[in-house]
Amino acid sequence: MLLLPWWGGCATDGGTALVPAAEMRVNEFGRIANTGLAASELVVACNEMQRGFGTVPEIALSRGRVRIAVEPVVNDSRLALAETVFNDAVLGQIALRSPRQWQFLPDGDQATAAVDFFLANRLQQVRPVEPVDHEILLYTFQLIDARSSEIVWAGSAELKYYPLTPSSAPKS
Repeated sequence: MLLLPWWGGCATDGGTALVPAAEMRVNEFGRIANTGLAASELVVACNEMQRGFGTVPEIALSRGRVRIAVEPVVNDSRLALAETVFNDAVLGQIALRSPRQWQFLPDGDQATAAVDFFLANRLQQVRPVEPVDHEILLYTFQLIDARSSEIVWAGSAELKYYPLTPSSAPKS
């Protein structure tokens, strides 16, 4: 599999200049490093998020900067997952091709006190019907208005999880 160097991300920081953001590290099997999750499926999910954000009137019609805090993933599966790596991959991918006025911030960043929206995301395990070499995780995401706490947009995607070998498992 050919690994493309553009699987990183960009974000706006203060002005209009682009600065490197969190990147998605992909291994030779096309999986996000140390997670076992198929990278291509996360890219599709993040593209769906970007399209969905653009349908929210407060974002689509905004003339100024829109700040979105990306909350850490809630892992409700029984699977060990390098959550920091996953969170960085999500942050990098949604920032990659988003309009320049959209600013994505990791939750906990000092600037999140002045955000317009929160992106909440969760992983849940879906049992396959028959034994296979991978498991399916349901990845759900919600865009929440920071002022009203109203869910203004929601979506979901299925992500394939391939069990990690002992040599590729996340280190504790």
